[in-house]
Amino acid sequence: MVDDLKQDEELEESPKNSEPKIEVLPARMEQPHSPAHTRDEFIAGQVKDLGRMGLTKGNTAIACRISGYLLDKYYLEDYLQGVSEMQKSLASVAIAEALNGNTPVLLHLLKTKLGWSEQQIIEHTGEIRAVVSAKPLTKEEFVTKYLTEDSEK
Repeated sequence: MVDDLKQDEELEESPKNSEPKIEVLPARMEQPHSPAHTRDEFIAGQVKDLGRMGLTKGNTAIACRISGYLLDKYYLEDYLQGVSEMQKSLASVAIAEALNGNTPVLLHLLKTKLGWSEQQIIEHTGEIRAVVSAKPLTKEEFVTKYLTEDSEK
């Protein structure tokens, strides 16, 4: 026991441990089927805020120190409400930017919300009178086929 105290004193005096100690809190993950969990309004507010910031459900559960199961069971509505508030605020900003003359935002909204496309479809009607062959012509065959007057008949 005396040796343990000496080792603790040596560790405190050593220059290696002069850095400040960072305290890491253990995750407070409750068991997925824990009957002890009840809905907590503080956690519900956190879940809603994190959903509003755009975090995924998994990251929200980790940040709130609950399991994904508990998030789905007790706080899913809060999460979805936060996500919908984020989408609403982003959409209103995008609409305002587009109406103020921001062309890239306007084009994006036209393409994603109104189905506009820059793709052009060109249709060709008529006959095609050509035979496609993978065999290349020799110089003599080309001359006789295309450059002589007999081939025009």
